[in-house]
Amino acid sequence: MVGRRLLLLGGLSVGAVAALWAYARSLVGRCENLDLADASKPGEMIRLEDAAIHYVDRGQGQPLVLIHGLGGRIYNFRYNIPVLSKHLRVVALDLRGFGYSERPAAGDYSLTAQARLVSELMDRLSIPRAAVLGHSMGAAIALRLAVTYPERVDRLILVGSAPPNGMVPRFAASRLLRPLLRLGTALVLHQPRLREEVLRQGFYDPAFLSPEMLEEFRRSASIRGSTNAIASLLSDVARDEPVDLSRVSQPVLLLWGEGDRWTNLRLARQLADELPDARLQVIDRARHMVLEERAEEANEAILAFLSGGST
Repeated sequence: MVGRRLLLLGGLSVGAVAALWAYARSLVGRCENLDLADASKPGEMIRLEDAAIHYVDRGQGQPLVLIHGLGGRIYNFRYNIPVLSKHLRVVALDLRGFGYSERPAAGDYSLTAQARLVSELMDRLSIPRAAVLGHSMGAAIALRLAVTYPERVDRLILVGSAPPNGMVPRFAASRLLRPLLRLGTALVLHQPRLREEVLRQGFYDPAFLSPEMLEEFRRSASIRGSTNAIASLLSDVARDEPVDLSRVSQPVLLLWGEGDRWTNLRLARQLADELPDARLQVIDRARHMVLEERAEEANEAILAFLSGGST
């Protein structure tokens, strides 16, 4: 009797997963219907390694490179670039697999590869050294850039940084888990209610998530290959070697939203302790998307730090 029940439960579980997988495949088929070549883009395209990369280059003076987070794009810096580029040369890119950059089916989406991509973009744009700002996963990439290419990074601004090590558990690198990663990614990208609920968690005031923002997220996620790119990233990041934070010699500003639920203040304080030259600034009434929700305060903190002023 017990054996039959276990078999029945096992059968039901397999059936439920199969049904979810079929639903996810149908979501990808219906929702990822835009060719990258047909998408209008605010910036320029440049071929780096195995992908055409979308970027913007604004302003003059001291260079500042902006790196977005998981699921992000240049659009996330829309309140920062116009202000910062009045004082600095600001370069922002859509990472491989995100925004309006290509999504190579067999690309390397690891943090190490993305850091190398940023370094190559700096080469192509004749930027030998720059301040680098990374948000969330982009901050983990910025740290890896600073350790691997220390001569390229003048200062670091880490905004709501993801854990620089162990962002994705090692077991996620297993090929057996790739279908589950694709399933979860497809549901978050293309199931409207789930997508909106996840995005709202990033804001202190949920009303800040406007229909325009939801449409921009949906539109870039509709580019063919989006689900595969994020699922591949989650698997590839699990294989990244740990980065030694004691090797980060650059001054670091840790900029955090007070109520960040995704990368909380415990992580911020841990990074402040482990990085040799870091200071933490917390912005009230903000969560993970602090660069958008509290753009004025964030821009002021960034400019003060880069000018050598007190934060």
